[in-house]
Amino acid sequence: MQKQMPRINIQGDKASGVYANLTIVNTSQAEFVLDFAKLMPGLPAAQLECRVIMSPHRIKGLINALKAQVEMYEKRFGPLEDSVEASGAIGFQIPQTPEAKSVQ
Repeated sequence: MQKQMPRINIQGDKASGVYANLTIVNTSQAEFVLDFAKLMPGLPAAQLECRVIMSPHRIKGLINALKAQVEMYEKRFGPLEDSVEASGAIGFQIPQTPEAKSVQ
């Protein structure tokens, strides 16, 4: 028998979600803490947008669900590159114009 997904009621203020371009993960024996933050250019620190605390068992289920979703995404849209390895940097990067590259 297939498990039925629980129904989730979404309040109006939660429906739009939050934007995060930085994630920090911390762990203890009992839990995983995922901090989702927004790092904006020109600001000295990132702003915490959401903190999610989960048990290790729920995190493992989340990882499996994310892997499955990434596989479906890549089949549809093509492979994703690891952004840290691809660019060599984390966070906002200033696009280089041909003029700026020739000056360097």
